[in-house]
Amino acid sequence: ADSGGKGIQIITVAHGEAQLRGRWGPNGARIIMDTSGAKIWLPGISDTDTLDAASALCGTTPMKETRTLLENHRDQHDPYDRHPIMTPDMIRQLPARYALIVRGGMSPVIARLPMAWTDSAYKRARRAAHLRAANERTMRTWEASSRRSPWPAEQAWPDVAPPPASWDDPGHYPWQ
Repeated sequence: ADSGGKGIQIITVAHGEAQLRGRWGPNGARIIMDTSGAKIWLPGISDTDTLDAASALCGTTPMKETRTLLENHRDQHDPYDRHPIMTPDMIRQLPARYALIVRGGMSPVIARLPMAWTDSAYKRARRAAHLRAANERTMRTWEASSRRSPWPAEQAWPDVAPPPASWDDPGHYPWQ
């Protein structure tokens, strides 16, 4: 819990609270959930305890109730009733690529999760990795070819690969 004040960021990922309870026990799971600064729930959760906990963390909001004339008595002064912001059903049925996020004391939000492979920074990094890999292959090929003697090898290499039965035996490889 005190790591955040020291600039250390710990990211815990679990499929549900049941997974945390199974690994760390009920108290350990509660400690992990209590000390997590941000909680992210993805669609498709089926653990009712996890859904209820997420719904409870989202809180409630007052909503004005519409009443019929017969129910509109003078002794009822409060036309507002409290309703959950996110019900467990709403959390379970989030659309694909969306998540419910609760961070600290802030209001809950539903965020769209971008796909990494569509991000321009990811594309640049991937292109750079491909270029770096191609350059490394070219350098290895160039280094290997520069080490070869221009003269014919003293040992004659076979024209065909060794039979499959001898592939597992390193003594049968022609290059050894």
